[in-house]
Amino acid sequence: MSLAIRAASLTDDQPQLIGILERNIPGRQEGHFEWRHQANPAGPGWSWVACDRNDAIVAMASVFPRNVWVDGKRLICGQVGEFVVDAPYRSLGPALMLQRATFTPVDSGELAFCYDCPPHDQGMSTFVRLGMSAAAEVIRYALPLTANEFLAKKIGTEVWTKPLVAGANLILSMRRRGANGHGLEISEFNSAFGEEFTQLDAQVPSSGVIRASRSSQDMTWRYQKNPAWKSRVLVARRAGELVGFLTFVTFGERASIVDIFGRPPAEMALPLLHTMIDLCRREKRGCIEGYCSDASELSAFFKQAGLRRRERAARVVAYSKGNEKVRAQLHSGLRWAFSQVEIML
Repeated sequence: MSLAIRAASLTDDQPQLIGILERNIPGRQEGHFEWRHQANPAGPGWSWVACDRNDAIVAMASVFPRNVWVDGKRLICGQVGEFVVDAPYRSLGPALMLQRATFTPVDSGELAFCYDCPPHDQGMSTFVRLGMSAAAEVIRYALPLTANEFLAKKIGTEVWTKPLVAGANLILSMRRRGANGHGLEISEFNSAFGEEFTQLDAQVPSSGVIRASRSSQDMTWRYQKNPAWKSRVLVARRAGELVGFLTFVTFGERASIVDIFGRPPAEMALPLLHTMIDLCRREKRGCIEGYCSDASELSAFFKQAGLRRRERAARVVAYSKGNEKVRAQLHSGLRWAFSQVEIML
């Protein structure tokens, strides 16, 4: 099959772009498309499409600008997303052509680098063919708050299982949080993200690491304008000053940590985690999960709070061109301090 790759127009091609997204991704995509492409505080992105002989769009890939900190400097990189291919065209050829197209903004100097976060081996296949390897891995951690879901899979939901479930839940509920010994005031945050978040973002050291920006503009876009889900935010203050925050989303009985950030991490991370755990217990959530790269200091705090390492959620594959120093930093010189906020769109 003969396919042609071209840059997409986010206005003229928008109906077809939304159409192919909805054919391949569950749920309505129109609002999310506008959020990703038009409301992004880092600027508009790029999309490329593969077209058949009738000029119908049968595959698509995009790159979205992201404000990041790289070794103490604030840069704009790109994250690959909206990588979809209609079923009849799912072969390595179209995927390779689209993957190469996503390198274009880096090759032209518009972005410092770009990265993709394939969640499985199939998503890594194009990078393997291109001779590229992962710079980091992001791992899922989990803490069951009730045994209902786990035991239902193991022993079913018959009447005779209820005493076993109740006993297991009692044991889980006996876990108690540690004391907050750092003079922190922790509360749920329901206001606009102000300049204090931008100041905190700049104050947290970023030397030697790659991480996302947490400016007020980025926070507002990510957590208050996102049409896909409603975020919840816990903030930690000392004498009224913002020193950290935790963001999470809930899906039924499951709560998923999106981000934990602040200074110093050793003083604010565990109190925020324990507060979230207590809140989720009161709301009768069944499980808490969090994500971080192996190089992130969050992994130690997850373990101390009772979250246990589970499966790999994604690999991070980076592309840069021209600057050998940047290329070396991305692959071995810097620590990818990634959590869910860096890999999700």
